[in-house]
Amino acid sequence: MSEDDALWRRLVFPPDYRNPTPAARYHLTVIGAGPAGLVTAIAAAGLGARVALIERHAMGGDCLNVGCVPSKTLLAGAAGGLTFASAMQRVRAVRASIARHDSVERYCGAGVDVFLGQGSFSSAHEIGVAGATLRTRRTVIATGARAYIPPLPGLGEIAPLTNETVFDLTEQPRRLAVLGAGPVGCELAQAFARLGTQVELLELGPQILPQDEPDAAQWVAEALVRDGVRLRLGARVTGAARTSAGKVLMLADGTAVAADEVLVAAGRARNVEDLALPRAGVRFDSQAGIAVDARLRTSHPHIYAAGDVCAALQFTHAADAQARIAVRNALFPWGARADALVIPWCTYTRPELAHVGATSRQLQQAGRAFDRYRVEFGELDRGRTDDAADGFAQVLTARGSDRILGATIVGRDAGEQLSPLVLALTRGLGLKRLDSLVLPYPTRSEYLRRILDAYSRTRLTPFTAGTLRWWLRRTL
Repeated sequence: MSEDDALWRRLVFPPDYRNPTPAARYHLTVIGAGPAGLVTAIAAAGLGARVALIERHAMGGDCLNVGCVPSKTLLAGAAGGLTFASAMQRVRAVRASIARHDSVERYCGAGVDVFLGQGSFSSAHEIGVAGATLRTRRTVIATGARAYIPPLPGLGEIAPLTNETVFDLTEQPRRLAVLGAGPVGCELAQAFARLGTQVELLELGPQILPQDEPDAAQWVAEALVRDGVRLRLGARVTGAARTSAGKVLMLADGTAVAADEVLVAAGRARNVEDLALPRAGVRFDSQAGIAVDARLRTSHPHIYAAGDVCAALQFTHAADAQARIAVRNALFPWGARADALVIPWCTYTRPELAHVGATSRQLQQAGRAFDRYRVEFGELDRGRTDDAADGFAQVLTARGSDRILGATIVGRDAGEQLSPLVLALTRGLGLKRLDSLVLPYPTRSEYLRRILDAYSRTRLTPFTAGTLRWWLRRTL
């Protein structure tokens, strides 16, 4: 084990840690120390509540340990020309440096009683962990989700990688097959391809990134192919086996894909097992997770849930936002709601693909008419000066209106460029309210000025144009 990994493990799950003696009663007990649980626990403690936090694996959850932090670090290393060994070493170093923020030590220092072990309900107000019983007024369940392994014949026998194990690799696979072309599959496929691995990316659907706009996803698909990824769209995997050729995936069309390692990125499964939820009167579904209302209450009024275990959009920033609502509702009678949250997302391939609001497919399926405003980054002066012409920005508005319904950006720093449109959607600002916006020149953010100008031109009706010409003639 490297020094960085040893430090990381000591911070997020110290082997010599002894759980504290439970308090007589807690205002709030949080089960799960991923992003939602950490925010809930430290916010509640900061407000003066007596808080217990339970974690069975590692503080920080997927985001720190096997998700956002290592994957984005690996992408950056691959883009920067590092070798596989150097890129993975940097992953471990960055993860260890960030782990201090999520460490057991930090949360204990903030006044949170941290309990390491599996938590499960004895009743709605009693939770068992490591032989102790915690008594609590309110509970927030934030146990997250894990990689889903499809029940394909032979898949379990070939010991596939997931995001939870791929960062443990110490030797670079010569060939990698990636099952699933969502954000995780696309990001890791591109990273490994740039590091020199032969990558095949298999997707059952007709496009990668199936939740995104097709033309934006196509930009990313073409970039993956340029980086050496072989795409197989419409690929139905029927089984897996170990052969002399390596780990093999069999496809419905009779072909086979052989690889040294298989990475499964085919969705997420909610962590609802082992909690004994029926004892607490909490309704749940193995696929949809824990059922919550707009205030994140479960079927028991004193128990809440936040993050991937209940959220439709499973992102760290969504978990953070839900946690802030859950802690307010659990401790105070304020009635904060989660159903009005505007949740963007970004896939951190090169180019990035960022989105907020509705897609054109969703609007078409709902029968909602819309207008589309689009700017190619190649049309902007900054795109030419930086040789960064790839991609575009697109805004969808209600037909004949300035009301923003959705936005997509594909290109360099798309996640950063999306921020003003996220703010506009969150605050209900239409394009007209943004028209006085002045942006520095030359920047890629000038796309927004171009979109605002395009919208303004649609307001120049023949009657308005005629009136303006009449006025100008009179003032000569």
